[in-house]
Amino acid sequence: MSSDEKRLASGEMWEAWCDRLKAAGKSILDEGFPDSPRERAEGFRWLTRLVTYATQMEIEAGDPRHPFFVKYETPHLQWGGPNPDNVYLRANIDPQSSYRVWADVTGVRQAIFSLNEGDMQLGKFGVFGECSLEQFELGPDGLLEFWISPEEQARNWMPADPRGRLLTIRIYQSDWEHDAAPVFHIERLGAEGEPPPPLDPSSLARGLERAASWVERTAVFWNGYTSAAWDQGKKNVARPAGSTPGGADNILYGSCLWDLDDDEALIIECDRPDAQYWGVTIHTLGWLESGDFADRQTSLNDHQMYVDEDGRFRVVVAHSDPGVPNWIDTEARRHGMLVYRWVWANDNPVPSSRVVPLASVRAQLPAGHPVVDANARRAALSSRREAAWNRFL
Repeated sequence: MSSDEKRLASGEMWEAWCDRLKAAGKSILDEGFPDSPRERAEGFRWLTRLVTYATQMEIEAGDPRHPFFVKYETPHLQWGGPNPDNVYLRANIDPQSSYRVWADVTGVRQAIFSLNEGDMQLGKFGVFGECSLEQFELGPDGLLEFWISPEEQARNWMPADPRGRLLTIRIYQSDWEHDAAPVFHIERLGAEGEPPPPLDPSSLARGLERAASWVERTAVFWNGYTSAAWDQGKKNVARPAGSTPGGADNILYGSCLWDLDDDEALIIECDRPDAQYWGVTIHTLGWLESGDFADRQTSLNDHQMYVDEDGRFRVVVAHSDPGVPNWIDTEARRHGMLVYRWVWANDNPVPSSRVVPLASVRAQLPAGHPVVDANARRAALSSRREAAWNRFL
């Protein structure tokens, strides 16, 4: 019996793994982490989400000989500041092997396909290949097929890179009700129809190690990331958008840190970007989640946003509903981060921001800006929830 078999059979390996998760839980109790009762509860919930992702990715889908896509950054599985308008898929690959990837992409608005080194919280920022959907040749029936391999392929080839061990897909859905987000498939060439081998102790040991390391690093990284941003940034001041290490080449990110009393609102105003996609969303401090974006209006995109007749959009960030279409719900968080993304953009408009009394929001907006009453808001949120769960279930 191998050492891995002995450690598994005795329960030693499982106990060691649980001890590492226990230590990760203790780490978010350290000084400098969010510490209100609500934030502590959210932090421990976040750890369960991290464990869910890590075990799916590193154990269930950890064998690059028999890969499949894991869907993550859903309403109940968030980390790293996800975009609510993306469906995120990821598969482990071996850069020495060759893969076929396919899906019926009829009705897909846009997608980005990336070969990644890993995640920024692990210090792995590398992106070693990236394509947009429009760069691929499609079949007459909407079928997309592309190949990842060290050897050049006749068409739709993404060259493998020795450092690129993850294939990440971002599917963009501005219209949550109508933009398609199809099932993607991946298969290693030469393994067609070949079932994976039975689980062996060494494979599980390696998967447990990768999963534990990912949770440990992630649990502390994003608090440091958001704390540094908070300490260094001017509050309630919108920053210009720019590229971010580890992000896609064609995405510009900007942010505004809010600090608001209950009777205040933050108005962010900007020219409509000349971009294929653009949107705004909240990110929480500490955990860098994007709020309850299925049940609350914590985000808006180019399809959902009301744009005034002057070609500018005006977002109102507030703790309670100001009765305007572009309300961004803070979820009653006094502090937080609003992030905006311009994707495939031909320009980079710079937003302005100002804090006003909540009661005077209407006076700060153009005369023709719509009014949203309580009944209309409930109807909109009900539709939003249905559309969100249709996207992610």
